Amino acid sequence: MSGQDPSPARQHVSAKGGFAYAVIGGDIHVYVDGLPVYVLENWRPAPDPDPEWLRELPSRMLSARHEIVPFTGRAEELADLHTWRSSRRRLAVRWLQGPGGQGKSRLAAALAREAVADGWKVVRAVHGPGNVLAPAPDESVDLRTGDTAGLLLVVDYADHWPLPHLTWLMSNRLLHRQHLPTRVLLLARGSDMWPAVQASLSDVQAATSTQILEPLPGGEDGPRAEMFRAARDTFAACRDLASAAEVRPPMSLDGGDFGLTLSIHMAALVAVDAHVRGERPPTDAAFLVTYLLNRERCHWARLHTQDAGRRPAAVGRSWSTPPEMMNRTVFAAALTGPVARSAGLGVVACMAANPPVLNHPAERTLTDHAACYPPPEPDRPAVLEPLLPDRLAEDFLALTLPGHSAETAYPSAPWAPQALCTLLPLGTDRTTAPWAPRALTFLAASAARWPHVRRRHLYPLLRRAPWLAIAAGGPALGTLLALDDIDPGLLAAVEAELPTHESAEFDPHRTVLVERLVPHWLAGSDDPARHAQVHTTLAFALTGSGRLLEAHAATVRAVELYEDVAARDPAAHTAGLAMALDNLCAAANRLDRLREAVDAGSRAVDVRRRLASADPGTHRAPLVTALSNYAAVLRQSGRDIEALRAHTESMELVLRLVEERPDAYEQTLGLQFLGLGVTLLAALREPAALAATHAAVLLLERETGSGSPVREGPLSTALTNLARLLLTQSQDLRVGTDWRERALEASARAVEINRRRVKANPFALAEDFAQSLRIHAKALAAAGRPAAARTALDEADLHSFGTRPASRPAHVPDVPYDPQEASDVVDAVELSVFRHMARVDVARYGTHLLPRLYRALPRGGEPADIPLLEEVATVQQGLALHDPDPSSRAGHTFLLASTLLSISDELWRAGRPPEALEAMERAVETHRRLAAMNPGRYRTGLVGMLRMLAARQKTVGRHRDARASRREARRHRWPFCGSAG
Repeated sequence: MSGQDPSPARQHVSAKGGFAYAVIGGDIHVYVDGLPVYVLENWRPAPDPDPEWLRELPSRMLSARHEIVPFTGRAEELADLHTWRSSRRRLAVRWLQGPGGQGKSRLAAALAREAVADGWKVVRAVHGPGNVLAPAPDESVDLRTGDTAGLLLVVDYADHWPLPHLTWLMSNRLLHRQHLPTRVLLLARGSDMWPAVQASLSDVQAATSTQILEPLPGGEDGPRAEMFRAARDTFAACRDLASAAEVRPPMSLDGGDFGLTLSIHMAALVAVDAHVRGERPPTDAAFLVTYLLNRERCHWARLHTQDAGRRPAAVGRSWSTPPEMMNRTVFAAALTGPVARSAGLGVVACMAANPPVLNHPAERTLTDHAACYPPPEPDRPAVLEPLLPDRLAEDFLALTLPGHSAETAYPSAPWAPQALCTLLPLGTDRTTAPWAPRALTFLAASAARWPHVRRRHLYPLLRRAPWLAIAAGGPALGTLLALDDIDPGLLAAVEAELPTHESAEFDPHRTVLVERLVPHWLAGSDDPARHAQVHTTLAFALTGSGRLLEAHAATVRAVELYEDVAARDPAAHTAGLAMALDNLCAAANRLDRLREAVDAGSRAVDVRRRLASADPGTHRAPLVTALSNYAAVLRQSGRDIEALRAHTESMELVLRLVEERPDAYEQTLGLQFLGLGVTLLAALREPAALAATHAAVLLLERETGSGSPVREGPLSTALTNLARLLLTQSQDLRVGTDWRERALEASARAVEINRRRVKANPFALAEDFAQSLRIHAKALAAAGRPAAARTALDEADLHSFGTRPASRPAHVPDVPYDPQEASDVVDAVELSVFRHMARVDVARYGTHLLPRLYRALPRGGEPADIPLLEEVATVQQGLALHDPDPSSRAGHTFLLASTLLSISDELWRAGRPPEALEAMERAVETHRRLAAMNPGRYRTGLVGMLRMLAARQKTVGRHRDARASRREARRHRWPFCGSAG
């Protein structure tokens, strides 16, 4: 089966702030500031490290990066991965889960070596520019698959990636090449995020599976003993020990501590190192860590002593950083991870300033630290490489922080709590350091094994600043929630800081957090109203994780509870019932239970109407939401006319709200117009649909320019719909318009917005992005740019994973309507749309509004509608001023004069002479302008109007004004008399 790339190689290059990165055959996804969200690089076997360098520090031999110890002890797990890789599915994703030190990275490396040997291409993904392993200078990042047998992508620390970034990675076109077997191996400690990742992969028909690394089996000659012997022999060879047969495990390997691969390796390393040094190794597993960390301290002290004695250091250079300063720097590096040199200088300076103050140049400290803990590649532009393996760094943090029980073996540092606060400042502005996600993640992982870290440091820190758990990001929150002894009060404080809206990054963790809190919330109160609130919160959390059936059940329970308390105390709880019914309408709709959704929506509207009639100021806006939701489910149920009625009522309410508070409700009005545009198009009212969609764009983009939160999704939808309507509108509607330019502008902006949005949630939004690209391609073609149109279509194909099945079959209206009634409802909606848009752009929409206003005027002997006539006059006046066609402007001016005359007549008959004379004077003034433009055509009409005005002025006793009007009429009349004679 061939994996030949279907198109010529293309290179995508990004450079920012000295960071440059290029790939061939793959995508680069970048932050807004231009730095990559992740980096893809070809997998390479670990290079052979310098034995002298390894011997300097025992911990270097433990790093999975160097792969010192041959792969042993996980043969069954590797065979399972081999079977997965060899499966028939084109795309398969596996979540390989196990605690730190369990051997995930070593197992993945063994799978990678096996895949390369079988002719597969293996790529690794690294999250964030701070963790980039720079490619070798002589190697380009060529991701073309050519004739390889398959593709394996390995993602370490997958549970540390924010969900949007991980799903963005999954959308990379590298993984979606037709006929190429592709496997994605995600390495993680926890599983909180995996259900959400699985859900995002359903759209690409990926096979998903989970593999949990269990603890290594014990036994006298089992995998633990086998792994110990392999590690012991390797470490002994590194230390030039002729025979290691006499080196025995320092303690029994059957204990629970030795279920981890890393623990076995540590026991072997400590045993060999103690044997070489002629020391007695610790016999308690808990002291293996202190032994290794004390060796780190000894190394720092030895280097510093060598420098003080002016003897060459073991690294071949002088060393001046005191061990006390190096201890602080290693502590900081464990929390910050690799950072840019400028940031590293600031970190080291802060560490030195913590009491007791240490005076040592920050530049020299960083240089010495890099010599002791060098980056994996010389070209890597970062400092503060952390202690490895991660589990050792986590234990180092715990043993450095005061409060542990191993003070005699490894004394803690009094400065460490202050240093922790320095690196995680709790400012009133809630700004966090860029390393906050890593710092909180490592603290939480350390706290899982060291109780004093939880009780004396982490929990007090979060009680002072619960927002830090959210500011550090979803993965850090997930690691924190793995701790099972967080008290409910702290959990509730953290929950209160979560975003109130849906969030791809936090939704999986919100569900875990809320589910832990629900029993405490329910047990803490016997108030049914409080229980209803709890079920509402639970339903929202479950919805965010895609657990829709459970969310629906929680919402139903909330409705039942609110019904009970609202019956007993309507004033206090009716609003809560209305909210619960709104939620039930949405929950049932998500499950395609349209009858239930319509019933809940109808009840919600009824309750909201009652509340709004009693307290409009508080409840009109929620009524708008209820009506909008109800209109949506009515339309989906085929009850279009009822949906339009709900839309109309909602629109009237929103317009009043906008008049009172434009900034607060313009976006709501924009959403109303967006929905109306869809409904009007379904009703075949093309011009009104176009106007409504244009209104939505204008309102939603106005919101974009304000300081309020931006809702780019609706705006991009409105722009795409507007472009589509412009491109498909009837030929007669295109005459005299700039439809091509408007369509191209709208579609280009939709593509720009969706390009940003798809980065955050590719699987949910990829098809939306592809659709906007297709509309943009049509606009480019209409504008005479076929090459650009083909490019847009090619990009659309790259982001489209195929046609998605409709969420529900096309509906068939099941409610009979009287045709005249239906027409009247649609006419009323059209009138509202054009009224709004004529106020915005009278030149474009006034001509659409006028015929509809004329149709609305009373007929026969019906009483006159003077306000409607005045509205007609306002539109005519706008057209007379702004119509781009001069001949059309004259026609609108003539009609304006006639309308003003009609208004004057109606006011006169209504017994309102002063207003009637004012309207007549405006009509005369309008005719004066016409006569000035074309005397031969309009002077006679002006004379007649002046005589009528004079007669009415005389009737009300304005004799002087009447004589002036008659004199003006004679002046305009005499030229005609002269020519006649």
